[in-house]
Amino acid sequence: MPMISSIYAGDPEDTRHRVAEHRARGYRGHSIRIGALDSEGGPALDAERIAASLADKQPGEFFLVDANGGLLPETALRMLAMLPPGLDFVLEAPCATWRETLSLRQRCRYPVILDELAQQDEDLAWAAAHDVADGIGLKISKAGGLTPGIRQRDIARANGFTVSVQDTVGSAIAFAAITHLGATVPERLLRCVLNCGDMVSLNTVKFDPIHKDGGILPPDAPGLGITVNEDVLGDPVAAWGE
Repeated sequence: MPMISSIYAGDPEDTRHRVAEHRARGYRGHSIRIGALDSEGGPALDAERIAASLADKQPGEFFLVDANGGLLPETALRMLAMLPPGLDFVLEAPCATWRETLSLRQRCRYPVILDELAQQDEDLAWAAAHDVADGIGLKISKAGGLTPGIRQRDIARANGFTVSVQDTVGSAIAFAAITHLGATVPERLLRCVLNCGDMVSLNTVKFDPIHKDGGILPPDAPGLGITVNEDVLGDPVAAWGE
């Protein structure tokens, strides 16, 4: 499974540099943040960020351009009109509402991926029925845990949605759950998994996924395959006797 980076919304050359850094560390997916207000540079700046991030795209790499619901249909269309031809990416969470997303979807030449709007199982079913998107960002905590996440995986599979398995940051514990859930998504639908353990400095657990062919697999250890570092967890919030 390819891992995906998380690139903050910087200036275009900084964006390109950070993609290169993650590429050198074995990341094959890249999530690029956009959503500049007009006073900050607007659609023109976002278009430059996208073009810069894709300037050195390698075979087998996958790019998500994530607006976190920060675009209006108008600003998204202005941005797309300024992009050079031939760029290969998908647009994630472009707008904050269903109406705006559907309006943009009907006029957008790039695939659209849902994230914040796809909270419940019925959201995915509605999106499929109305052809609102081509894929989802499946975040385990947003879904409500692994069991609801599995249901959303199955809804995505039934409707031909591509899936990136992620979480809302988290730790190496969340990364372990992401790795195991990602391994159950059919290869042709799985875009990437998020290594959120790489985004924090505190090591809550020891988790050693198998690295192979430029990607990762879950380890053979039981359960989530983690060894908890109890020293960093602090005192228990509650305890129960037998």
